[in-house]
Amino acid sequence: MRRIKRRHRHRPTNNNRPPKQEDDDEEEEEHDQKPYILQLPVHIITEIFCKIPTKTLIQCKRVSKSWRCWFSDPQFTRELFSRTPASLWVTGHFLVDLDRIGSQSNVALQLFSNLRALCMTVVGSCNGFLCHYDFNSDFTRHLHISNPVTCEFFSLPIPSNRDSGDCYGFGFSPISDVYKLVRVSSLGGEPDQVMVLTVGFGIWRNIGHPGYSFYRVNPRHGIYLNGVLHWIGRSCRDRSRRLICVFDVESERFQELPLPLSSQNLRRTYFKLGILKGWLSVIHKVNDVISVWVMKDYGVKESWTKENEFKKPVGSFVTSTMKFTEQGKVLGLHHNQLMAYTLATTSLVRVQVDGLPSWISEAWELVPSFVSLKDIAGGLQHEGTICQS
Repeated sequence: MRRIKRRHRHRPTNNNRPPKQEDDDEEEEEHDQKPYILQLPVHIITEIFCKIPTKTLIQCKRVSKSWRCWFSDPQFTRELFSRTPASLWVTGHFLVDLDRIGSQSNVALQLFSNLRALCMTVVGSCNGFLCHYDFNSDFTRHLHISNPVTCEFFSLPIPSNRDSGDCYGFGFSPISDVYKLVRVSSLGGEPDQVMVLTVGFGIWRNIGHPGYSFYRVNPRHGIYLNGVLHWIGRSCRDRSRRLICVFDVESERFQELPLPLSSQNLRRTYFKLGILKGWLSVIHKVNDVISVWVMKDYGVKESWTKENEFKKPVGSFVTSTMKFTEQGKVLGLHHNQLMAYTLATTSLVRVQVDGLPSWISEAWELVPSFVSLKDIAGGLQHEGTICQS
C-alpha cells in the first residue's frame, strides 16, 4: 500500500514582529508599562515560555491585557503548541501534568466548570482540541468542539439520520489547513456509510462506503496521527480478520494497515490503538498477557516492534490504559479511578493528585493549546463561549 507520511506543520513564527493587539487601548500601551519579560525580543520570549509549565502559562494569561495579547497571537500560540508536552485531560475539565504523575507536588488545574453538568463523551482529540458528543435527557443530540485551555466551544450540526453504533473521528489536514469530523454509521447487516463534516462549512457530506466493517468496533473513536485517522476494523470479505482502518483526512479515502499479530481468534484477542512516543501503537491482549507494539516506520508491517509485555493486573484495566511512563508504570482507569500499574512489582495502586475528583469517567492524553477556535473555524459563529471560572 502507499505509505502515508505526513506531519502536522504550523506556519513559522515571524520573530521580527510583535503579536497583534486586541484593541486600540492595547496598541497605545506604553512600552515601559509592560512586564519586563514582554519587553524582550520576541524569539527570546518564545524560548522562555516554552520552558514554563502549561498550568503556569494558563495562569499567566489572566494577569493583564499585555499577557492576554501575547496568548492571542496565532503564530505565537502555534509555535508554543509545537513544543508543549502532553498533559492529562480529565472529565470535569481538569488538567494534570503527566510528567509529574505520582509526585506529591502535582496539583490538578480546573479549567472551566460551566460544562460539568453536561453528559459529554469525547469522540476525538486533535491538536489540543476536543470533539464532544452530548446526548441529553430530553433525547436531543449535540456535537461540540472545544479548547479547554482557551475556554471556547462551538456547536456542530448533527447528521439527520440515526446514529446507533456510530464511530467518530476528528482530524486535521495539514495540506488544506482544515479540520474534519468523520462519522461511520454501522447498522449490523447494512453496509456502513461514511459522512464527513469540514469544520466551518456546516454541511455533512456522504462519501459512500468505507470498504471495511466497523460493526461493534471498540473503542469507537478514531486515533489521529499525522493527517490520518485510525480505527480497528474488520475485513468485509473475512469478518474474522481484524486490521487497522486508515482514513486520510485530506483525500478522504480509506486504506488499511496490518496489525502486529494475527487476529483470527476474536474471542480471545483484544486490540487497542493509541500513540506512544509519537508512533502508532497497539495494545494486544491474549489470555493474561498484554503486549505493547509500536510501528516505528509508518506503513511498514515489518517495523512493528514490541515495547513492553506484562501480565494483566486487573480485568478491565487494559481497556482503559492511557500512558506508559518513563518510570516503568502504566497509567489507566480502573473502577473510575486513576491507577498506576508498576511493571517491576506487578502492583496496582491508586494515583493521588491534589484537586482531582475521586470519580473519573473519562480521561484523555492532550497537548494543551492556546490556539483560538476562531482560527480554525473561519467565520463560523459560536453558539456560546465558556469563560474560565
